[in-house]
Amino acid sequence: MATALLPIDPAASPWQVNRILAISASLLPEETIAGRRARRARAWVALAIALVAGLCAAWFVMAVHDKQAAQNDLESAEITIADLQREQREYAETVQMQSEIKTLSTQLKTVMANDLDWNALLDTVRATGEPLAVKIDSISGKVNGLDGQAAASANALPGQNGAAPAGSLIVTGSAPDKTAVAAYVEALALEKTVANPYVTNVTTNKDGGGGKAVAFSMNVDITPKALCGRFTVECKLLGGN
Repeated sequence: MATALLPIDPAASPWQVNRILAISASLLPEETIAGRRARRARAWVALAIALVAGLCAAWFVMAVHDKQAAQNDLESAEITIADLQREQREYAETVQMQSEIKTLSTQLKTVMANDLDWNALLDTVRATGEPLAVKIDSISGKVNGLDGQAAASANALPGQNGAAPAGSLIVTGSAPDKTAVAAYVEALALEKTVANPYVTNVTTNKDGGGGKAVAFSMNVDITPKALCGRFTVECKLLGGN
C-alpha cells in the first residue's frame, strides 16, 4: 500500500509568531462605565463649586476689610471734627466779631456811597486858579442824598457824558480882571472831577493901589468821578484819603 505524504507547512517566521492581534473589547458592564463618568462629572462640579466658594470668601474678606478701613476713617474724621468744633468754640468771639465787621463794612459801603475826598477836590478848585492869579475866598458844597433824590444842580445841566452831577459847589473869589475869570472857567471845564462852571456874579472894585480887582461867584457841579472813599472806590484821581 502506498502512502502519500502531504507537504509540511513552511515554518512560521518570528514576526508571525510574536504578532499581537489588534483586537480589543470592553468587557466592563455599561453600568460601571456610566458610574465612572458620573463620578468624574461630580468631581469637576465639586471643584468648580469649591473655586466659586473660594472666590466668594476672598471677596467677603476684602469687603469686610474695606468696611473696617472705612469705619476707621469715619471714626478718625469724627474725632477731627470734634477737635475742630472744640477749638472753634474757643474762638467763637473772634468769629462773631469778624462777622460783625463784615456786616458793618457792607453797611458803610451803602451809607458812604456818595463819599468823596473834599480836601483833594477843594485843592483842585484852588490850584486851577493859581496860574491865572485867581484867589479863592470861599467854597461851599453839597453832595446828592442817599435816598435816590439827586441834589439840585447849580446849573441844571448834565455832567460829563450826560451823567447826573454828584453834587455842586458855590465858589467865590477874586481875579485881576474878567479875562482871568473867563480863563479860570475854561480851566475848570477841563477837570475830570468838576463840570459846568457857571459864573453867577462879577463885580469890579477899586483897590487901595488905584488898580481894579474883580470879585466873582460861580456855581460848579461835582462829577461822579469825584466820588470815592475808604469804603467805596479807592480815591485815585484825587490822590486818595
